[in-house]
Amino acid sequence: MAELALAIVPLCVTAIKGAGIVRKKMKLFCHSDRVFKRLRKRFVIQTGIFLDECQLLLQEILDPNEAEAMVGSPNHPGWNSEHVDNQIRDFLGRKYEDFVETVEEIKDYIQSLDISLDNAGRDGELNIKLKRSERVGEKIEIMSKISEYESTIESFKEANQEMKRLRKTACKMLRPHNKKVGTFRRKSLPHAYRLVAHHSSSFYKALRMFWTCLQSHHTNHDVRLLLHSRGDGSLRVLMRYRTQVGFQTQHQFLDLVIRSQSLQLIHLSVPAYNETTPPCSGERPKKIRKVRFSDDTGHSSEATLSLGSNSSAKASMSAPNLCQSKDMCTELCSQRHQHNCLELCSGYLDAPDELRHQLYLVCDPGERITSKELREPAVLSGIFNLALHTSLSVPQQVRLAIQLVEAVLQFQSTPWLQSFWSLQDLSYFPDGDDLATSLRTLHISTDLTTAKSRSSKIDTIMTGVGQSSEELEDAQLSSGIRNLTMYSLGVALLQIGRWSPLDPGDVVEIRKLAARDSHIGPKFQEITLKVLECDFGFGTDLRAQKLQAAIYDDVVCELESLLEKLEGKRVDTVYDPH
Repeated sequence: MAELALAIVPLCVTAIKGAGIVRKKMKLFCHSDRVFKRLRKRFVIQTGIFLDECQLLLQEILDPNEAEAMVGSPNHPGWNSEHVDNQIRDFLGRKYEDFVETVEEIKDYIQSLDISLDNAGRDGELNIKLKRSERVGEKIEIMSKISEYESTIESFKEANQEMKRLRKTACKMLRPHNKKVGTFRRKSLPHAYRLVAHHSSSFYKALRMFWTCLQSHHTNHDVRLLLHSRGDGSLRVLMRYRTQVGFQTQHQFLDLVIRSQSLQLIHLSVPAYNETTPPCSGERPKKIRKVRFSDDTGHSSEATLSLGSNSSAKASMSAPNLCQSKDMCTELCSQRHQHNCLELCSGYLDAPDELRHQLYLVCDPGERITSKELREPAVLSGIFNLALHTSLSVPQQVRLAIQLVEAVLQFQSTPWLQSFWSLQDLSYFPDGDDLATSLRTLHISTDLTTAKSRSSKIDTIMTGVGQSSEELEDAQLSSGIRNLTMYSLGVALLQIGRWSPLDPGDVVEIRKLAARDSHIGPKFQEITLKVLECDFGFGTDLRAQKLQAAIYDDVVCELESLLEKLEGKRVDTVYDPH
């Protein structure tokens, strides 16, 4: 092990020297074929990544200017220092030996290319004045080795990724020891996020369980849940239905706010049910189960489920019990044109998880969406077909990214969002040429269809991706995706950062593009990479509160900090900065 301790510096120097030699030799061969030009470009990119990793490693132990100078010249006297190896070993800790093996692999790949190019170029003595037949023979010999070169460069790329992973892991493991106790405190996930997740999931299931429509001219119904957070756990939904009269088709809608309350709290406020409105689920247990949530400190937050006063609880008791309605659609539509509808509950649904969902029509002119504004929805992925300079400013793009991350944190555990999703699953209502205003209506949706038709729709969507959890898991493992939901979010952020549509299924291309610069800046690129790889240090199970808090802190809060710098002012958020 003594000789291994001094191996890292000579390995790095040998690899850096060899990369420079191979780069020059490949340039001489570029006259042979365009394929070889592309091959050289790939090698140059991987060489750049390797040099970057060497510099980042040296910057952990040396002055940044000296680290840059050493990487720029393998003959720099700094490479001869006896202390460099020891300092690198101390920094890498138990990752040192793995790191040495990885750098040695990179050195071997570079030497392999060097030797192969020498053989193809007659030991490096290239004669420019070759006869035509000799040039053809040389080209055939070079082209016959293209696949070999490609394989070596691909292995070089994989080793670079491993080198990067080991360096970042060592940095994370060392960081807690360098921080002063009490100076680092991770922000907790806002409690409103958990309320939205619980309420939206419960409302989804209750609506599907009790939805009815007997109107023969209603040919389709869907529910659109707006992503814009109200901050109190309530939901904003649009119920759209399509009517067909003769050859004329129209879309109508109900603009609703859904307020959810614990049935236990309602029972405490109202002694008994109204005789005309018995509970939805028929016979209930004699003892009502408590619904509790706990924040990160462990304190009970049951009271936060009550989003209304005693008067709203009583109002819901006199409102229609939609669970027992034989035609819920007509029941709700009949109240569309009532005045003072904000004070009236249009109906309620009691869910099996002991939540009551009260439906209120939005009638405030400043808040409601009018039928004139409600055009045919457009999928979010379509915005990348618009010119960037006329669509969204950089701060507006960051705001969109924040909205998507918050949506994942709120809906990833609900039926509203599939584990493998894309921007085609999100829609908005276009408002003229003002995209920023239109995106205020960004939403996810579900069709109120029968279980059979819904199942067939899901099968159609998942064709080519895998139609079972086992197939999805196999595809995930073979592609090296740590978490499908976070990978999907990473692809969405990457599309914003590049302002171009991308295929989430092309994992290799996604990772290539993620390594390139983002027009929003290096911080946005760093966040995108972290999201793609679900690299937060708390595993990959999104049900874990520690992982959710890490995503909120490392992504949402970091994006908000970036937005503050871009706009030069503080961003309004729903979390307590203290």
